Amino acid sequence: MPDDLRDEMLEEVVAAALDEGEDILNCRFYGEELPPLPGETVEFSGCRFEKCTFRPCGAERLVFVDCVFDTCDFSGMAFVKATFQRVAFRQCRMTGVQFSQTPLMNVTFSDCQLNYANFAEIKAQHVLFSDCVMRECAFFQFRWQDWVLRGCDLKQAELHETALRGLDVTTCDIAGITVALPAVRGMRVTQDQAMQLAALLGLVIVPD
Repeated sequence: MPDDLRDEMLEEVVAAALDEGEDILNCRFYGEELPPLPGETVEFSGCRFEKCTFRPCGAERLVFVDCVFDTCDFSGMAFVKATFQRVAFRQCRMTGVQFSQTPLMNVTFSDCQLNYANFAEIKAQHVLFSDCVMRECAFFQFRWQDWVLRGCDLKQAELHETALRGLDVTTCDIAGITVALPAVRGMRVTQDQAMQLAALLGLVIVPD
C-alpha cells in the first residue's frame, strides 16, 4: 500500500476515470458508497477503503489490485467476473455476498462476517480466512491452491464439487457442514470433527 494516498470522493473519482478511460490509483476513500456503474469496467489499484458501502452496481467488471477494505459493508453485493489480487478484507460485513467466476489471488479475509456468502466457480490461490463467521456459506466449484481456514465458524456450510484434500479445518467449527463423501478424503480434521463427519456415512457411533 503506497504511503501517499490521496483522500478522494468515490463517485467523483469513478466518473473522472470513466471519462478519461483510466484506472483509479492510490486513493483513500472513507465512508463512501460505490455508485451505479451499469455495463462499466473499473479498476482500482493501491486504494484503501474505510467504512465504505458496496451494493450491486451493475458493473460489467470490477478489478481490485493491492487494495485494503477496512470495516466496509458488502451485504448483498454481487461480484461477477471481478478480480481480486493482493487484497485484504478486515472486519468487513459481507452477509450474503456473492463471488462468481471471480479469481481470488493472494487475498485475506480477517474477522469478517460472511454468513450466507456464496463462492461459485472460483479460482483461488493463496487465500486465507481468519477468525471469520461463515455460517451457511456455500462453496461451489471452488478450485484452490493454498487455501487456509483458521479459527472460522463454518456451521452448516456447504461445499460442493470442491476438492478438500489437504485442507486443514482443525481450528474451525464445522458442525452441520454439508459435503460430498469423496471430497473429504485427505481433509485434516480433529477426532471430534471426524465423528461429526461420520454422520454423513449414516454411521451410529456407540460409546465404548
